[in-house]
Amino acid sequence: MDDSFSFGTPSKGRTRSYNEPEHTPKHARPARSIERSRLVLGVGALVVAAALVWGFLHFMAGAGNEIASDQQRVVDQIGNVQDVQAQLTGTQAIRAVQTLYAQDGSLGAVTPQALKAFEPAFTYTTSASTDPNTVSVASSSSGVGLAVMSASGTCLYAHVGATATTYGSGSTCTGEAALDASAPAWPSEPT
Repeated sequence: MDDSFSFGTPSKGRTRSYNEPEHTPKHARPARSIERSRLVLGVGALVVAAALVWGFLHFMAGAGNEIASDQQRVVDQIGNVQDVQAQLTGTQAIRAVQTLYAQDGSLGAVTPQALKAFEPAFTYTTSASTDPNTVSVASSSSGVGLAVMSASGTCLYAHVGATATTYGSGSTCTGEAALDASAPAWPSEPT
């Protein structure tokens, strides 16, 4: 044997690079692929979260609109109840006018004083009505105009003629304005 050392012939196989670990399995995925997968999953999670937030907000907006609609119905019902008191006062005043007309034979003779003497439960005036217990009265040869202010802010009209009574509503709450009433009944309730 000889003390010489020889490197021998180079191998024909694959040489290892400096960046590759010594025992890297061939089926192992590179680090870039894992980072890309994490990025895709993160973006997907953000899209799902955004869809959930949008759905929740859309649901809450619908619920809020439904509550507001319910509250408006309650307000309308309260207004209708307040109008009922004014209608009752107006109906009593119409009966009083019809009775006085039957007794005297003249619509022009129906005055606030005559109505107060006949039906003392309410206040009668030639001025504007300001509440459901005050009736504004205007007389003419063709009829008597009655106006009653509802607590809802609606003024209800009745025009009592010799043969028929017509109804209406408006913002000016005087018997004069009520002389132009032409509807066949009190204003209907909103549905």
